[in-house]
Amino acid sequence: MKILLIFPPLTLHRLDVSSAQRGLLMGLAYLAAVLRQAGHEVRIINCRALDETGTAIDVDFRRYGLTDDEIIEKIAAFNPDFIGISCMFTSYFMDSHRLARLVKHWNPNIPVIFGGAHASTFPEQVLKDDSIDAVVIGEGEVTICEVAERLSNRLPLTGVKGIAHRVDGKIIREEPREFIENLDSLPFPAWDLTEEDIQWSKEVNQHNVFLMRPPVGHILSSRGCPNDCYFCSVKLTWSKCWRARSAKSVVDEIEFLQKKYSYREFHFVDDNSSVSKKRLMEICDEILARKLDIKVATPTGIAIATLDREVLTKMKKAGFYRFCFGLETGDPEGQKIIKKRVNLDKAREVIKIANQLGFWTSATFIIGFPHETRAHIQKTIDFACSSQMDFVIIYLLTPQPGTEAYQILKQEGLIDLDGYLDPHNPDCYKISLTYCNGFKTRFMSNAELQETLAFAYRSFLIAKIFSFRTYYNALLKLRSWEDCRYMFKLAAIPLRMFFWTLIGKRLSNTSIRSKHHADYELKNVGDI
Repeated sequence: MKILLIFPPLTLHRLDVSSAQRGLLMGLAYLAAVLRQAGHEVRIINCRALDETGTAIDVDFRRYGLTDDEIIEKIAAFNPDFIGISCMFTSYFMDSHRLARLVKHWNPNIPVIFGGAHASTFPEQVLKDDSIDAVVIGEGEVTICEVAERLSNRLPLTGVKGIAHRVDGKIIREEPREFIENLDSLPFPAWDLTEEDIQWSKEVNQHNVFLMRPPVGHILSSRGCPNDCYFCSVKLTWSKCWRARSAKSVVDEIEFLQKKYSYREFHFVDDNSSVSKKRLMEICDEILARKLDIKVATPTGIAIATLDREVLTKMKKAGFYRFCFGLETGDPEGQKIIKKRVNLDKAREVIKIANQLGFWTSATFIIGFPHETRAHIQKTIDFACSSQMDFVIIYLLTPQPGTEAYQILKQEGLIDLDGYLDPHNPDCYKISLTYCNGFKTRFMSNAELQETLAFAYRSFLIAKIFSFRTYYNALLKLRSWEDCRYMFKLAAIPLRMFFWTLIGKRLSNTSIRSKHHADYELKNVGDI
């Protein structure tokens, strides 16, 4: 069969400050690889914009990416037997539905299959749209191959595990698909089908001050996360099942990408790459045994529990240079409430060791959990300021429908996005506007949370700039001229942010908003 996989364009409301960046399509590349391995002819279309200007649709909306005519031209040129559409983000799920309707207008008989995080979490909602024939739920490689086989033989999809579809007008959810236990059995992503994106990424990477040695390649070394954080939507798709590729498989892919695309730095984009200390050590041993001259970072977060001086020393030798720790709160009681359960004393110790070994460190924090008062948030701010991290990334809570945090806020009457998940609701864009403007809790208004976020950043910057320890830790990182160049690039970031605080610029979610947002505050989505 000829199978086309499509990532949709992005449509933003004028009050939506989201970025229209184009990304590498690892998920679709994995699906393309297994479909091609099964004998199918596969293409990938990334409809997302290569630029950030977009095209005005009307006074309120701007579209970023290919036009409808351009999309249909590409579809017609390939003339596929069925089309798979990525439906990843709840905030922008309607772009996937618009694309499906465009495809059905072009050819009402062509099967359209959805997949991705949003579609997997809300398959019944998605299938309210008659333009979608089936949804692949969760891990899709085995399922999409079985769907392709059924369609190629003109057989019904009834009984295919891991899908939802319609039978005689009724939405049926089949039995769940078992997770793939041996991830080494999967081929590497079909990156050759995304080479336009790779070239774009290389050009963008050259201007990214956080990269020590661009261009950068991305590695998914494991899937899922065994933790039960009550705000996290990962478990909605992956459950709490964690599976890992072998060290050999991971480093084979690193070596392959280094040779094929001249990548000099690699980022692990796992949800939790450090569940197994033994595997992490084995990955480092493989890199060292092959004498690969690379730099490695963990920008999507790495768990503290299995890290110690032994593994950090080995990681440093293997080329790891930058960590982002997922801590979320500096309040010990808060850790229990949100089910994160990070040992904050252990976190301090790991950060201290990382500094001694010359790593750059950062951590993610979230404020605005339902239980949090100003006193709770202050504990997070205090921890961030005293922990000797180089950078922090602080978010306001944006609870995804289906998570426990969302249900708590909903029960307290503070949020209800459920009605906007219907693909026939013309106001579905208000989900993204709600996320842009934040929420309120029992204890703090939206505006108070924004001000607290700005205060948190200012506090951290002041603590870093006026601390002798900051400069001592910086000296510990200087092991080569490459380290010196990287430090000077990074040094401009806190200095620039500190200057913004001096001139009164707010360091928060609102700092990049357009003038239209000045008096635009949401109590919840119902107020829009």
